[in-house]
Amino acid sequence: MRLQRHAAAAVVVGILGLSAAGSAHACSCERGSPAEGFDRAQYVFTGKIVTAGSHTWVVELDRVWKGKEKLRRNERLMDAYAGMDCEFFFKQGERYIFFAIVAKSGKNVFYHPQVCNWTSPLRTNRVVTPEGSSLWLEDLIVKEHGPGGPPRDEPGSMRLP
Repeated sequence: MRLQRHAAAAVVVGILGLSAAGSAHACSCERGSPAEGFDRAQYVFTGKIVTAGSHTWVVELDRVWKGKEKLRRNERLMDAYAGMDCEFFFKQGERYIFFAIVAKSGKNVFYHPQVCNWTSPLRTNRVVTPEGSSLWLEDLIVKEHGPGGPPRDEPGSMRLP
C-alpha cells in the first residue's frame, strides 16, 4: 500500500511538474503527496514576504491551518539550507504557502520552511484530488482542512533573525 501511495505521488508530481518559481531549490528528494506534507509539517500557513534578507524573511500571515495557537501576524523564517542545494529564494512582496517547522535561537523563535515539502508561491502547484479533478495546492488544503483562520492577533517581530 505504501509503495502504491508513493508511486501515485510520483506520477502526480511527474505530470504536474515541480513548479515552485520564487522558492526554487535544486534538491533531489521526494516531497510526497500534499496530505503527507501537511501531516509532516508543524505549521501550514499562507502569507506575503514583507521583509527579505539573505536567507531570512519576515512573512505577514493571512491564513493558518496548523499552528494557529502559536503563529502571529508577522513571523520570521530562516533558511536552514542556505548555501546548499536545497536553499530557498523567496521574493519580497510575493505570496506563498508554507510548510514549516519551529526553530529557536536563544529566546528568539523563528521557523524553517521544510525542504522536500510543498512550500511554494501561491497558484503554482496543481494537484490531482482523489476524485480525479485538478486543483491549486492551496485550494486542495482548503477543501481538505477548511478555510484556515487568521493568525494570533499580535504583531510579532518585523526584525530579521
